[in-house]
Amino acid sequence: MQTIHPVKTDNASVATKRLLDAANDERGVLSNMIKTMAQSPRALEGYVQFRKALRGSTLSPALAEQIALVVAQTNLSEYSLAEHAHLGTQLGLKKEEIQASREARAMDKKVDAILRFARDLAARKGEGSMAELRDRGCSDADIIEVIAYVALNVFENYLNDVAQTELDFPKVQRVSVKAA
Repeated sequence: MQTIHPVKTDNASVATKRLLDAANDERGVLSNMIKTMAQSPRALEGYVQFRKALRGSTLSPALAEQIALVVAQTNLSEYSLAEHAHLGTQLGLKKEEIQASREARAMDKKVDAILRFARDLAARKGEGSMAELRDRGCSDADIIEVIAYVALNVFENYLNDVAQTELDFPKVQRVSVKAA
């Protein structure tokens, strides 16, 4: 049962409805997470603006979802795993790519290095190699954007786990995966 309940859109203030509309326009879905986040219009506004700013990132939308998947897996966030597996599928990620992303693996060497860096950052291990990222062609801007996506997704994970957000995406098996 949710510990922080979603805002009922019928009862939301005009400002909150505007933010919910903006989130819906940006993400294409008005999820339970977004409606729950709307309990704090300021948090929702910050989240929407952060996502909007990252939309112009040098990182592709598919890579952003792969980062979200590895962060959700690292934090064992059931809601976020379901959400980002669903969104990744919509962006064309195959089931195998979704699973590999959760395990911080990819066929592409640059993406593989980014996913391992994101996993280590989310786990606060500090093992991610800046030299490897640069060797794989990541610019400083790319690295900062990976960090930004990790931070954004850690926020999602914490919110969903504390609120016990009710799933509105197909459930994904939440199992521990071996770290490389």
